[in-house]
Amino acid sequence: MSPSDNPLSRYVEPAARLAAILFGYAVLAYALLLSFEIVSRKLFNSSFKGIDELGGFVLAISAAIGASYTMALRGHTRVDVFLVRMPKKVQAWLNALAMVSMACFAGFAAWRGVAVLQDTIEFGSVSPNLQQPLWIPQLIWVAGLVLFAVIATLYGAHALYLLAMGRPEINTLYGPLSVDDELDTELEALKARKVEGTNG
Repeated sequence: MSPSDNPLSRYVEPAARLAAILFGYAVLAYALLLSFEIVSRKLFNSSFKGIDELGGFVLAISAAIGASYTMALRGHTRVDVFLVRMPKKVQAWLNALAMVSMACFAGFAAWRGVAVLQDTIEFGSVSPNLQQPLWIPQLIWVAGLVLFAVIATLYGAHALYLLAMGRPEINTLYGPLSVDDELDTELEALKARKVEGTNG
């Protein structure tokens, strides 16, 4: 059994991937706008108002959505120098603890994000330069945090279930990715891109 055999992945991966692709286009649009602004400043001595504010919005939202997609792919960095040398049962407990800890962190981040959004709406806050209502970018940011929390909670609950049932696949599904696992994941992604390119 490989990490890609996780029954939850067929549900959470497409949602996280769609969010990452959609916001990837937004990042590309901002990069083009920033490039145009740099050229305009050099050649015409003019600058767009609020370009730094847009950059802040893009950075915050991309961090939230990126965390969601990385969680769906089990790509968050884990130090496994000692873990792989421990007995399988100890690994199972530690892997479950890692998933639950991530779920708690993601849930806390989403909770605080919602609180920030509520304050913004209550006070009618706007950005200083663009006078943009802050609830608009914050809503997208919170949506990314909530998606992250949902994915992390599902994985955490599944890891606890496998631990309680004494299922040995917990270490395969929720342990750190090995070099072979990462290679298989990249090859599967490459194959999927080739299929999409052929169909497109």
